[in-house]
Amino acid sequence: MASCDKNLFGIVLAAGRGERMGNRPKAILPIGDETFLSKVAGNMQRGGIAEIVVVLGFHAEKIAPFVPEGIAILVNPAPEKDMLSSILTGLKWADEKHTGALIAMVDYPLVRAETFELLTKEHRIHPGCIISPSFKMSSGHPVIFPKILFRELADCPLETGARHVVRANPKKRKFVVVDDPGIHIDINTPEAYEKFIGPFPQEVEWLSVKA
Repeated sequence: MASCDKNLFGIVLAAGRGERMGNRPKAILPIGDETFLSKVAGNMQRGGIAEIVVVLGFHAEKIAPFVPEGIAILVNPAPEKDMLSSILTGLKWADEKHTGALIAMVDYPLVRAETFELLTKEHRIHPGCIISPSFKMSSGHPVIFPKILFRELADCPLETGARHVVRANPKKRKFVVVDDPGIHIDINTPEAYEKFIGPFPQEVEWLSVKA
């Protein structure tokens, strides 16, 4: 396990309705003997992020029992709004010691622990930059936002999303080259699940997986 970065905290976005999954929660989809949520959170921890909060919204009552021990829960009161609303919910966790937040999405469970570690190391070197991983000359997820841009995130219109802040700060961007195709793999449909993981499970099988 990588050394922990106490100045960086992690946010896992898991507030969506899951419409393309038949309105079922992606956070508790199984991947091996884990859930998507436990896989993402576990790799974040192995990558050096000790402090993690998951943002729930739709399906919060169903997901909450599967949140791994030690992971904090915040609930987005308006999950039907743009993803930025969930990011802003997660940023409420920030306190004086934090220099940034790594924002991961629960439907990217194939991102490797090594990628999180490389991103956290880059944040230590460039704590004022937006840091993204890059694989085969293309950026992906997760993304680190520095604390100095939290206010800018809060002030931008929900419909423009965090992309607006990224595009408005090109000189603050850093890319970390990783050997990890998982940064591009969004498993948000049954077809994507079957392509990258295996046969799509029935809901009763989802609920048999323990956090």
